Amino acid sequence: MPHDDPRSVTVAPPLNKDEIVLLRGLAGVGDVRRIWPGQPGPRSPWLPCGGGCCLVAQHRPASDLTAWMRFLLRELLAPRSASATRRVTESGLPGGHTVDGQVEVRLGVVSRVVDVRANRVSERAAVGRGQRTER
Repeated sequence: MPHDDPRSVTVAPPLNKDEIVLLRGLAGVGDVRRIWPGQPGPRSPWLPCGGGCCLVAQHRPASDLTAWMRFLLRELLAPRSASATRRVTESGLPGGHTVDGQVEVRLGVVSRVVDVRANRVSERAAVGRGQRTER
């Protein structure tokens, strides 16, 4: 069941135990630190919840969250390329997940929103009361 944490996005179907361990390792948390080919940085800012139904954003710039989410979807959670699918299959991971949700990231006075809809990731300026977006 998804959490009401405003810093989380939902994952369906939920991650299995092996996926949770892998994603925690990519974030540098847990018993074994993991590295995956092509990862965008040394540590992922996305941590899975204990039940695997959500990924929770750690306090990092929106650009890190966006780059890592695109990577996680492309390479682990919903791979499409033959090479990514082969790596996931050889690792015994199921893939085939859908991620949805949005996370607002505030750095000083600047706020950005990382938006994930049906595995498509975008980043935009947050619009607060009295603010307008540029078109």
